[in-house]
Amino acid sequence: MKKIGILEFLVLISILVTALAIGYNFLSPTSEAYTFDGEEMYKCAWVSENIMLKGFPLYADIDGRWTADSSDFSDRVQILAASGGTLTVAYNNKEMTIGGKLASKEDIAASSIYLVPLGNTIIRYNLDSLNGTSFLEISDIIYSDIGDDLNILEVDIDGSFAIDSETFSPTEQLEVINYFKYETALPKMSFVYGGLILKGDFNLNDLKNLDGLLNPQKIVTSNIEVNIIVENSTEEINTEKYNNAKLITWM
Repeated sequence: MKKIGILEFLVLISILVTALAIGYNFLSPTSEAYTFDGEEMYKCAWVSENIMLKGFPLYADIDGRWTADSSDFSDRVQILAASGGTLTVAYNNKEMTIGGKLASKEDIAASSIYLVPLGNTIIRYNLDSLNGTSFLEISDIIYSDIGDDLNILEVDIDGSFAIDSETFSPTEQLEVINYFKYETALPKMSFVYGGLILKGDFNLNDLKNLDGLLNPQKIVTSNIEVNIIVENSTEEINTEKYNNAKLITWM
C-alpha cells in the first residue's frame, strides 16, 4: 500500500478544515436559530427546503422592502418553494419572490427572515385504499382514525384519487387547476371522459371543498400516506394508536 507523504497529508488536513469551516458557516445561523439576515439567503433557502421536504408547512416573518418602489414590507408569508438565494411565497393570494438585501429582480428585498414551521411533530403512517361517494366521506374516514388526544394543526395526505364525475370542459379544468394554485406542489391531474384522476399531496380540509367543484359520484383512492401535524412533542404521542407511525420533527 502506498504511504501518504507529509505534503499529501497536509493537503488532506487543509481540505478537511476548509470543509468543516464552510459547513459550520453554512449550517449554523449567525443569530437566533432559524433567523437569517438578507445576506444569508442561500443558507435560508437551504434550511427552508429541508424543513418542507420533511412535510412541514413553512411560514416566514419578513422585514424588508418592495423592490418596485422601495416602500417598507413587514408581514408573514407562506413559503412555497426555495431555490438558490430566492424564496417563492404566497402572500395575499398572490405568488411572489423574495431575495436578499440587494435584490432587484425579486418582488421583495429582505433584510431579515424568521422561519416559522407549522407544528412540532408530524405523525406519519399509511392507510389502505379507501372508497367513498364524496371527499367529505373520505375525510371523515381518515379523521375517525385519529385520536382526540392530540393538538392537531393540519392533516395532509399523499396519494391518488380516481373520481367518477362529469366530463370537464377546458374552462372547468382550469377552475380545478386554479383551486390548487397556491399549494406547495401542484398535484398531477388527468382529466378523462367521465371524471379525473388526482395524484399528489393534499391538505385534508382543502380536499373536502372539492365536493362542490367536482361533484363526485364515486371515489377510490390508492394506499394513502397520512401526515398529522401537531403541536405535541414526540414524548406525548403513542405511536401504537396510529399503525406504529413514524414521528418526524423539523429541528
